[in-house]
Amino acid sequence: MSKVLVFVHGSGSHPRNYYQATLAGLTELLGAEPETVGVWYSDLLDENHAAERKKELDGDEIANFKAAFSMLVYSDFLALPNHERHNAAFILPAQFLAQLIATDLAQVAEYLFSSKTYGAVQTRMRDGLNKAMGMGDEIVIAGQSLGSVVAFDCLRETAANLNVATLMTMGSPLSKLRRLNLRTPDLGAIPGNIGEWLNLYDTTDPLANALGPVFPSRPFRVRDVFVDVDSDPIRIHDYFYNQETLAELAAAML
Repeated sequence: MSKVLVFVHGSGSHPRNYYQATLAGLTELLGAEPETVGVWYSDLLDENHAAERKKELDGDEIANFKAAFSMLVYSDFLALPNHERHNAAFILPAQFLAQLIATDLAQVAEYLFSSKTYGAVQTRMRDGLNKAMGMGDEIVIAGQSLGSVVAFDCLRETAANLNVATLMTMGSPLSKLRRLNLRTPDLGAIPGNIGEWLNLYDTTDPLANALGPVFPSRPFRVRDVFVDVDSDPIRIHDYFYNQETLAELAAAML
């Protein structure tokens, strides 16, 4: 059976061909270039669009969300076992950590709280999945950071119409969104129509966590895999360029 790989980028500014370097590395591992689809929505979250909806995005609900999310980032760092701790995480105050993730968090908030943005991004995601299904027998989805939430939201509604071999989330904030009651443990159509959910995370990633503890639905289980992306505890990591990620992607495409 032929597989098609669907990339979904995270927050930040990304060109349309953001996945080309990852595809080149994957092609080297597989010996042939796999069929791919890149879901791109960076233009929907740029500063111009945010300015148009500034009033909508300046309410107390969003301010409270940003503050609560930032405190989770800090508390998650404090909860790490000693062997996973990095000194920088403990000399920086919570407010400074919040400032360091402010741009990414602003885009996450816009996606979550602006119905117009949410709908437009989800349309791009559905179109990408439909295109991929027309190109092969099965699809493998690789969603990074905010892209993991975009993919998750879409699959909860549409997985029954798809043939997904693997959902791979990387650096996903879904655990924090679950703990803030912005997502439920209900997996919708995911359990019966996805072969495996593989979650890659680094404990030094401010947004990421293991997801198994917050999505314990049976008989479907998330497989959490620690990947050593970086030792810097304050940078939003790019999993797409990590060798362990490439190895997992290559295995999923076989």
